Amino acid sequence: MKSFYSKQFLLFVRIISVFFILLLIYLTGHAVYDVFFLHDYLCTVGLVCGPLSILILSFVVLKPEKLALFVPPLIFYSISNAIGNANPAFQIIFLELAVLILWIRGFFRTHKSLKIVGLILIYLVPMLFYMRLGWNEFSNQLLDILQIILVTSCTIFILYEYLKSQTVKDKVLNVADYPETTERDAKWLALVQQGVKYEAIAIDYELTLGTVQNRLNKVYHILEIGDRIGFLSIYSNAKIIYKK
Repeated sequence: MKSFYSKQFLLFVRIISVFFILLLIYLTGHAVYDVFFLHDYLCTVGLVCGPLSILILSFVVLKPEKLALFVPPLIFYSISNAIGNANPAFQIIFLELAVLILWIRGFFRTHKSLKIVGLILIYLVPMLFYMRLGWNEFSNQLLDILQIILVTSCTIFILYEYLKSQTVKDKVLNVADYPETTERDAKWLALVQQGVKYEAIAIDYELTLGTVQNRLNKVYHILEIGDRIGFLSIYSNAKIIYKK
């Protein structure tokens, strides 16, 4: 069973990262002009968020499997747009994309309620910036935001239900279906699935920690799941076997 961490997907992540880097370079340059020539000091946020986001996304170009690193730039971009009174569609859609990426990466597997509350607060921050424009403007922006959230949430839910209906409920990962894998790889993956640390695996098999890490990273690459987090987010409930 192939995952979305395929070579094509990783290439897509790289291309999108480059696109966002170019966009952020332009926006950062625009913020420099606004702050130092137009004395619009609200754009100072862009001077901080822009270069930091560019640095993070540059790392994503090199390591596209680190998909979760997309989240900070998305949040930075969303908040800076709200401070600049941009169309609310920008910050809401960007925040929703950040939540979707976190969900894919298994962010909500633990402490779900606390994390959801935190993200709701992040959603509220951009909305509050519109209050300085007056109640009428704020109410109009709030209505736009609610419509955007409603439409995009319905779209995501319908797509999720459709994809779920197309997926076999009882997942089975047969490691033997992938070339260059061994029965030991399947056993190690089962241990990782159970939450066993790499250090414990190394001790049990009388190997160095580096040997275990390197081998599992190679297996993750073969399975096209990116890394350990990608493996757990996709195969956390799967039955792992090795059967030729």
